[in-house]
Amino acid sequence: MHRYSLKRDGRKKGVALVSALIVVSVAAGIFAAVMYFALTGTEISGLQRKYHSSKEASLGAIDVLTKDLLPRVLGGTTLSAAVASLFKPAAVLPAITADAAKDTCFTDKLTKSTSAWPGGTCDSGTDPTVNPDIVFNLKGKADQTKPYVVNMKIIDTVSGNSDKTGVVLDLGSGVVDDASALIRIQHFPFLYTIVTDARQQGSTTERANIEVLYAY
Repeated sequence: MHRYSLKRDGRKKGVALVSALIVVSVAAGIFAAVMYFALTGTEISGLQRKYHSSKEASLGAIDVLTKDLLPRVLGGTTLSAAVASLFKPAAVLPAITADAAKDTCFTDKLTKSTSAWPGGTCDSGTDPTVNPDIVFNLKGKADQTKPYVVNMKIIDTVSGNSDKTGVVLDLGSGVVDDASALIRIQHFPFLYTIVTDARQQGSTTERANIEVLYAY
């Protein structure tokens, strides 16, 4: 009886040890899973924040190009002159770079179909970081040492018949007020495909690429 009791007690201790090890292993696995998802969630949140910052920089640059610069260039001003008159370094924070040597090319991009662009001087490649038409250096905060750099380029143009003077000749506002004598010409807008690359200076991960089809 004494030997049987010792053997049964040993079996109980062995089962208890195995059970304890299983519980510890399961608990460790759950803890590891929780830590993994917590760290992964933090990393994903950080990547999303970086992407949204770059995306907002791209959207802001697109607004400036389409609403402020493009109408002036179509009105007869060169791109470099439009940039110099609108964005003086002493007056605003962003530094906008437009190479005067590309003024003729940029005007051609706005007024001619892609096939009519001057060969060898107007780049229609899809990478906006290669021969960009315009470059924005944007700072979000005064203490931000690394600004966001946005490269922009028009890669395709479909020519239209938009009024490039900015004057709307429509019923009640043009030279003809009599509807019976007004001949309306169907409007086919210029269509521009614009690509952007926005990233924090020196960063290879914090970036956003946007392609926009803009009708003028």
